[in-house]
Amino acid sequence: MGLIDWFRSLVGRLRRKDTPSGVIEKEFGAHPAASRDMADNAALWYAMYTNHPPWATCDVRPLGLPGAIGRELSRHALTEFCITVSGSARAEYIDRQVQRAARSFREDLELGLCLGGVALKPYPQDGQLLVESYTGGFTPTRFDGTGRAVGGVFRSEPVRQGNEWYIKLEYHDFLLQEDGTTAYVVENKAYRSSREGLVGAQVPLESVEAWADLSEREVIEGLTGPLFAYFKPPVSNDIEPSSPVGVSVYAGATAELIRQADEQWQQLRREYRTGKRRMLFNGSVMDHDQVDDEFFEYGDFTGDANFFQFINPELRDDQFYNGFQRILQRIEFNVGLAFGTFSDPQAVEKTATEQIMTKHRQYVTEDAIQKAFQVALEDLVYALDALCDLARLAPAGAYQVDCICGDGVLDDPETRRQDMALDMQRVAAGLMRPVDFVMKWDKVDEKTARKLLPDMEDLTDEPEEEIE
Repeated sequence: MGLIDWFRSLVGRLRRKDTPSGVIEKEFGAHPAASRDMADNAALWYAMYTNHPPWATCDVRPLGLPGAIGRELSRHALTEFCITVSGSARAEYIDRQVQRAARSFREDLELGLCLGGVALKPYPQDGQLLVESYTGGFTPTRFDGTGRAVGGVFRSEPVRQGNEWYIKLEYHDFLLQEDGTTAYVVENKAYRSSREGLVGAQVPLESVEAWADLSEREVIEGLTGPLFAYFKPPVSNDIEPSSPVGVSVYAGATAELIRQADEQWQQLRREYRTGKRRMLFNGSVMDHDQVDDEFFEYGDFTGDANFFQFINPELRDDQFYNGFQRILQRIEFNVGLAFGTFSDPQAVEKTATEQIMTKHRQYVTEDAIQKAFQVALEDLVYALDALCDLARLAPAGAYQVDCICGDGVLDDPETRRQDMALDMQRVAAGLMRPVDFVMKWDKVDEKTARKLLPDMEDLTDEPEEEIE
């Protein structure tokens, strides 16, 4: 039985709170982009991420590898990542909203990598634009030719009013109008629910105080992109190659390897547990209350009242440990992490060239993640700019998005220190501008670098004299 079939057979297991496809089709006339098979896989990834995989038992305790994979990839990808929006008063307003949202980017990216995608949807509140992230609460319904999600349904968290619970579904998409033009449509519908977020009978939107001010349907002209951003991991979909839906970084064979790692670790623990030294003796030899049950076992083993026997089993931990390390290394290879991230760095001897190669593999992985996340952030800035117009939050103005990414995976601390010292000498000798030094080592743009150097903030570069 395959892993997905096994998961389906376990009735009552933890699942993501996805919006049922039948509800989406009935209420909005749209179809979820994910097939039943993709939805089952997404449920498996969620169960693994929350440390409740289908193979978890009293004996097999999960190691938490799925969450650790997401944390490592997101941590390295965003360690030196910086985004700024500049160019006008509107841009400065948007930048403040982005910097506030950036506090949770690492967690958002972790969820997106582990669960196959994450949506970032801004909304106005008290003169600000806040950004909410959705994983299982977002169901994509349509992708454009570039693989970008342009339509979907957002499911809110259950809201309690009195003794009743309610939930809201928010539908976004570009629709063809009767005159042949395309407009962006947003629909809001409220439903009775439960504490768990089940979708029940529809109720008037204004009957729920939290959503009474919302419009049931808005038609917006002039938009070229959705009012949300969607990130999906830069991983090929080997479950349904023709599907634009994102997959987890530990999808497919890697999920099976994670199961093997959990079970192999349990085998190692069992070897230690059953390999303890023991002293067997008949119950009449000594007082039971004066012995350590961890070491002594008493009973009627023979007819000899004075019987005792010392047992010292030979541990086979090396074999189990080495097998466990091989599985961890295969997981690291599959998800694009360097050897030694989870596995024992001493388990495999590597030359300096091999160490660079394994780091370079992770660098390529992180570079792809950074670029995919940057595209999502650019879509988020577009949505923020559009909402500024719709909610009249900031004066019109152009903006420019700058994303700075680092390559910290390849950085050697000693080499980095030496390079910085060399650049400091160049600055002192007048061979390098201080502003260039700050831009390089603080990973900021020139405008920010000048602000960090007060004496240069109001200076402009003088043109060099022409040499005759």
